[in-house]
Amino acid sequence: MGFFIVKFLSSLLLPPGLFILLLLISLLFLHLKKKQYSLTLKSKIVLPLIGLLILIYTLSSYWGETFLVRPLENRFSLIAEEDLFEREDSIIVVLGGGVVRGTPQGEELGKTTLSRLYGGWQLHQKTGFDLVVSGGVPPGVDGLSEAEIMRDVLVDWGVADGQIITEEQSLNTWMNAANTTALLGEEYKRIILVTSATHMTRSIYSFQEHWTADLVAAPVDYTFDTEINLLRFLPNRFALDKSLRALHEWLGLLWYYFK
Repeated sequence: MGFFIVKFLSSLLLPPGLFILLLLISLLFLHLKKKQYSLTLKSKIVLPLIGLLILIYTLSSYWGETFLVRPLENRFSLIAEEDLFEREDSIIVVLGGGVVRGTPQGEELGKTTLSRLYGGWQLHQKTGFDLVVSGGVPPGVDGLSEAEIMRDVLVDWGVADGQIITEEQSLNTWMNAANTTALLGEEYKRIILVTSATHMTRSIYSFQEHWTADLVAAPVDYTFDTEINLLRFLPNRFALDKSLRALHEWLGLLWYYFK
């Protein structure tokens, strides 16, 4: 019981719960001061506040994960062992997901990229297939490309440098697909695509537009937790982060649809 109380209080006193608490206080204040406001003015203030309250709570709780994250992550299954060895002319493509620059340790892979890269490395360990790592340098940033940093990590993990192809120009998923497929030429006939489960739908779509040979999804970095408990219905930053990542993917798919 004490654990739940601590979690409940922390969810209210830290963002995003703090934002919800402030909105509730604002709505209560408007209710208590209702005689000072006309009905029209009050509706103009209260309705947007209620909408904002619902939006913040949804995105920062289990509901946001359910509506936004789970549909994306359920679209593709884990790659089966027998499917890995279906073709010998296969290559593993790992898409970057961000680099943290300027840390005391220099340039480091973000957690998302590291999770994707580890998944690709595991497939390489099982199959011996070559790897492509894809990711460039944002405009105005000095330093190694994301692909170069990923390559260096793979080499540290024991992958031979000759088995790694770096694609260093891409700044988004569409460019990942266009630039990577242009590098591969005729030597490879199947791509095993490794990226986060939430990112896989947009990635597969992008690669299908540029690659006519076999394409297999190998999702990693799952974030939706199927275990349900009361604490997951409280607002928390972890759910908000997952929901916002998924919302970015849905907006990206919408953009692809209309462009």
